[in-house]
Amino acid sequence: MENFRINTEEGDFVVEPQENGTYRILRDEEKIGVVYAEPNDDMVQWRTMDELDDQLVLIIGEAITAHNKNDES
Repeated sequence: MENFRINTEEGDFVVEPQENGTYRILRDEEKIGVVYAEPNDDMVQWRTMDELDDQLVLIIGEAITAHNKNDES
């Protein structure tokens, strides 16, 4: 699993996929938190145990999902 960059309206982030299915999120080489996908009915909810804004977690999670879908094709 290779690191990748995502660009959002909130800024640019480096995403480091982890073996346990979580993603470390870095901004300017500084870790800002870890996010993970949690199945919920027919959709996925993105969550964190860190002090990240819920909207930011959603935006980052959607960008990770889009990246992963592009990787599959």
